[in-house]
Amino acid sequence: MKLIVSALAALFLLIGCQQNVNLEFNDVSIQDQEGNVLVSSSDFEEASIQEGQNRVLVNVNFKNSDTPKEMTENHLHEKVYIYLGDEKIASPTIRKVIDRDSMQIAGDYTREEAEQFVDFINQ
Repeated sequence: MKLIVSALAALFLLIGCQQNVNLEFNDVSIQDQEGNVLVSSSDFEEASIQEGQNRVLVNVNFKNSDTPKEMTENHLHEKVYIYLGDEKIASPTIRKVIDRDSMQIAGDYTREEAEQFVDFINQ
């Protein structure tokens, strides 16, 4: 009986771990205030997490170096919205024009959300 209970517990643990690994969304995006997609996962080259000043920062590299410049020029001093699928995880304000192929996103997302964002980009 102990063997069966142990086997079932191990099976439930394994199933639970597999569910946490599977991301429940099919895209990440940055949208403007009207809901227009400014960039999506296909625009990103890679992403990483950086700890900074009591918050989690996400560093992203773009495939095309013109993408962040265009987005930040067109939406300077505006809020943009970061989505994991349909779930809004952050709403940072663009503070300066980015004229290189990478940028840092500081937002009100959790570490877990940042990790999901990064994992999805890097898959």
